[in-house]
Amino acid sequence: MRSRLKLFQGFGVLTLVAVLAVLAAGCGGGGKKSSSGDSGNAGSSGKTYPLLRTIWDAPDYMDPALAYTVAAWQINWYVYEGLLGYKHVSGADGATLEPYLAESMPKVSADGTKLSFKLRDGLKYSDGTAVKASDFRASIERLFKVDSPGVGFFGVIKGVSGAGGFAETKKGHITGIVTNDSARTIDITLDHPEGDILYILSTQFAAILPAGTPTSDQSTKGIPATGPYMIQNYVPSRSFTIVRNPNYNDQIPTMPSGNPDKMTAKIITDPVAAYQQVVSNKADYDFQVVPNDRLPEAQSKYKDQLKFYTSPNTYYYFLNNKLPPFDNLKARQAVNYAIDRNAIISGVYGGLGRPTQNFLPPDYPQYKKLSSWTYDLAKAKQLVQQSGTAGATVDVYGPNEDPSKSSTEYLASQLSKIGYKPKLHLLSHQVYFTTIGNQATKAQAGFTDWYQDYPHPVDWFDVLLNGNRITKTHNNNSGNVDVPSVNKEIEALKKITELTPEINARWAKVDKDLMVTYATTVAYMNRSQTDFFSTRQDLSCYSFHVLGQWDWGISCEK
Repeated sequence: MRSRLKLFQGFGVLTLVAVLAVLAAGCGGGGKKSSSGDSGNAGSSGKTYPLLRTIWDAPDYMDPALAYTVAAWQINWYVYEGLLGYKHVSGADGATLEPYLAESMPKVSADGTKLSFKLRDGLKYSDGTAVKASDFRASIERLFKVDSPGVGFFGVIKGVSGAGGFAETKKGHITGIVTNDSARTIDITLDHPEGDILYILSTQFAAILPAGTPTSDQSTKGIPATGPYMIQNYVPSRSFTIVRNPNYNDQIPTMPSGNPDKMTAKIITDPVAAYQQVVSNKADYDFQVVPNDRLPEAQSKYKDQLKFYTSPNTYYYFLNNKLPPFDNLKARQAVNYAIDRNAIISGVYGGLGRPTQNFLPPDYPQYKKLSSWTYDLAKAKQLVQQSGTAGATVDVYGPNEDPSKSSTEYLASQLSKIGYKPKLHLLSHQVYFTTIGNQATKAQAGFTDWYQDYPHPVDWFDVLLNGNRITKTHNNNSGNVDVPSVNKEIEALKKITELTPEINARWAKVDKDLMVTYATTVAYMNRSQTDFFSTRQDLSCYSFHVLGQWDWGISCEK
């Protein structure tokens, strides 16, 4: 997921084999329901309040089939629900999967290729209509019809891929999804076992929507919700309002019913302006990271309103491996040598980060530290000359607001120093990732970052650096990285459900091959971040979720 997902420090990857072993044995249940309907933070039980005022970042979309930024997902995880979801608690236990719209965790066949779910009885959308099993199939099929950036997750379902498959034709139905509305059953057949399939079914892309939802962006029009809240209105780049779903009635006992009756959000992407809104008591929460020049003030004057976290995220520069000059290995090596990672962290991010040359964050058991790239401008210049690409013009893309803007400008400056002619393109954050994800843009280099959709290395290497996942639009592989031997290894590892030490070592080699051997990408930082609140918020209810970040639904007011 793009842009500012904050995860609990020290959280590691769960091994799906333990989950599958239990499920294959026929175990699993409806989850534990508290008397308050709050499965997250016991201290927030029953503490409802009228209004939560927030400053938010600009979502890319509010349609769950298209949304792929934290700004959207952090809101939508209380609005659009799927068969599975996560436990609402702080710490590592927050990565525990629980049944949401499903009655229980699925029954899984011995070979791991068949999953059987049953919907809870009496489910309704916010408009009062019944949730049907066939809505699930229609929702997955809609992903392909709207060219969702999440379609690659579902290629393992039988009938999606291959000649004449649904991904190609977008007609008829996906044969691997069989539903029965009267029995409320959903049966999913996979082409092969998929190590992360339960996590995939917990993403926003797998949210169940009404079967008649139009196959176009519905962000501003609204889609009937299944969660405790619904989107009342959304004005792109300006604001949105979230209110209670009148037909919810605690229909998902494994998630909180929510404390604020209403949540308003002003979209302010300038961190200084966002910070000031909270300081002046015009808002209760600042989504933006506290700006570097205000951190000393925040830490001394407002220390009781400030929370810090170091996230297992990765900030990196993409280099388009398909276009000159970076279709040349030596040119890519040159850029890796030209980047002073410590200088970026101290000069751009105020010291809130740690340098990295790995793509996978250090919190993962598959992580093995890489240290091949020393800052060496002379060597970088030499490699540019040897590559025969000196003097080439490079279109460099980045967001138009700090600190991402300054990070992009740093890249352009270093490219100029080693012999290239950078041309800078700074875009609104709201359209940035959509723009660089369109092959027609022909972006040659630029800023990007990644925060996990779910805790598994597949979400990093398959989604972002597998050449088989390159698409014409909504392309998450911004650098068009396509190394056949590594693609083959990723495809093989995806099918393995048990993350043993041997398998972890293979994932570590994938990291090294992509970051060092082929120098496909320039990873430079794991960023640290902040949550900042007004004095109206009672932080005894503060809950930080490993995947959902600040759990605003169980927040409290003094």
